[in-house]
Amino acid sequence: MVHIKVVIKQKAAQKRNNQTAIITFGATCSGGPILFYMHSRLLALIGLLTLLPSFVSAQFGFGPEVGIGMSSMHFAPEFGFTSANFSSVFSWKAGFITDLPLNKHIFLQSGVTVSQKGQDREFSFYTNDTLNAAVKQSLTIYYIDLPVTVVYKTGMQGKGRFFAGLGATPSYILGGRNKLSKKVLYNGTPIINNYDLQIVAGSPLAMFDIGLNLSAGYELPTGWLFRLYYTAGMRDIGLDGEIDKNRNWGISAGYFFGKGRNINKESDDLIDHTGS
Repeated sequence: MVHIKVVIKQKAAQKRNNQTAIITFGATCSGGPILFYMHSRLLALIGLLTLLPSFVSAQFGFGPEVGIGMSSMHFAPEFGFTSANFSSVFSWKAGFITDLPLNKHIFLQSGVTVSQKGQDREFSFYTNDTLNAAVKQSLTIYYIDLPVTVVYKTGMQGKGRFFAGLGATPSYILGGRNKLSKKVLYNGTPIINNYDLQIVAGSPLAMFDIGLNLSAGYELPTGWLFRLYYTAGMRDIGLDGEIDKNRNWGISAGYFFGKGRNINKESDDLIDHTGS
């Protein structure tokens, strides 16, 4: 026989426009340790669900973010190359982000974005006196990114404040173009071939990447935010002896919807007045 008693009390205490919720639980169980374990987890879940609506409505932020910047790679051709040069290319990203508070200053940001990355490069190979090759390559790669970032924010909710973040960004290639111009010099005779290839699974790069992301910026009380960002690929996505690690940097702008974020539109009792 199992007897469960749950008592939930909520007390709204208006003290400088802050709300305090008091929740108590009681449980008795005569069905053994396993049933007691299961029902104790049930009580914890009930308490979490009770707090979640007020927590989310007061703090949770969500909205769009778009950015532009430059992209390059840490690059080395396969074994045997004689020279290699590369240059950065234009990049962009657009997507949806969320902003979840862990306390007054620490936030967990995540989201889904689509981005363009790539690089322009030239490299050459020397085989012998009768056979040489020079290659020009332009990579345009489209990714879906799933950034997860821990962000520290100064000041208080509802006020403008600076922030800085550190996190990881798993990425997966959606597609793109691999444009090649290959010049082979064989016994003094030049042979030139041009290719415009679609980037597919395993050609010419591994499809999955993960990067370390750094960011810093400013969040306005109206919900707008502006961010400088840098992402360094931690995984070598090159194939057949080639080294390719993404590097991406730029500036972005976004907007957070959600209560407790706009001092001009939300009621005063959603603003943290306790200070740092």
